[in-house]
Amino acid sequence: MDIKSLFNTKQTILESKLSVLLEHPVTKGEHCESAWIDFFRSFLPNKYAVDKGFVFDSRGNVSEQIDIIIYDALYAPLIFGTDAGEKFITAESVYAVFESKPTINKETLEYANNKIKSVTVLERSARGVINAGKYCQPRKLTKIIGGILSIDSINIDNIKEYMNLFKSIDLGCAIKNHSFLVNRETEITLLHASGEETVLAFFYIILDELYKLGTVAGIDIRSYANATLDNFKFNINKE
Repeated sequence: MDIKSLFNTKQTILESKLSVLLEHPVTKGEHCESAWIDFFRSFLPNKYAVDKGFVFDSRGNVSEQIDIIIYDALYAPLIFGTDAGEKFITAESVYAVFESKPTINKETLEYANNKIKSVTVLERSARGVINAGKYCQPRKLTKIIGGILSIDSINIDNIKEYMNLFKSIDLGCAIKNHSFLVNRETEITLLHASGEETVLAFFYIILDELYKLGTVAGIDIRSYANATLDNFKFNINKE
């Protein structure tokens, strides 16, 4: 079996699983999220963790509930997790957030855009790291990627038009229609794929976008400690 056949098999499995769940409207939202989470986990390198939940910062701000969060699995401290499988994830640890909806249209794009913004507006720290025994200055904060995932979608030209309104959305995938990546460098353009290559193109897109980010900046856990402890404070001005 060649590599393209392998990816096409993955697309078939995902589409089949999500389509079956559409027959159960009461539970389809939660199950579609789980299907996407499982698919991300089966594909992404181990440096990435994938869960649903909330993102919070050292000032006590908390995002809205997010369907899919891709975050750092190597250095991010897990502060809290619920029995329902939801995680509370530090803002500094997040690479990307997605909303899962049955269809991409103007209303769901607006909904996803607002959910993504509830994450991107959070306060994030950056701390220097020790590499090979040497101190390295804090790196610039990375962009948090925002996207929408679905089964069906409106026309790609309509999506392009709406990207003027929903500037927190960077990419998306509707498995029966198309995948797209938004370029806002000069004028808004969409790199998109459709048909049998929809999911295959999407995962090349997400892997490339994550590669561009590298590794998230080091979290300054002292800012969280100082915000939550009454009788113990770190001096953040000194390393």
